[in-house]
Amino acid sequence: MKIIFCILAVFTFVAGACTPKQNQKEGTPPVSQTAIRDTIFRVEGMTCDHCEMSIKKGVEELEGIKVVEANHEDSTAHVVFDPSSTGKEEIIAAIEKRGYQVVQKQ
Repeated sequence: MKIIFCILAVFTFVAGACTPKQNQKEGTPPVSQTAIRDTIFRVEGMTCDHCEMSIKKGVEELEGIKVVEANHEDSTAHVVFDPSSTGKEEIIAAIEKRGYQVVQKQ
């Protein structure tokens, strides 16, 4: 009987050790299930490279931002972000806080 108990105990330990651990907050979807957003905003008021850098700096301060590219020649700001951390409204607010106006968003 002791042998069966020992075998069962070892099996339980090994099975528990092989189970992947959850390294995330409860109720939060895994990163692999989070859909990253790729959005282009039409921005009025950019006239130079300094304007591009200002928008880039302002948006990069937000959490969840992956890529920011602003282009004064075609008046766009291209932003790749994690919507579980930051929304379009926060991005627009960050751009407009710098003195530019978002007139179109995709």
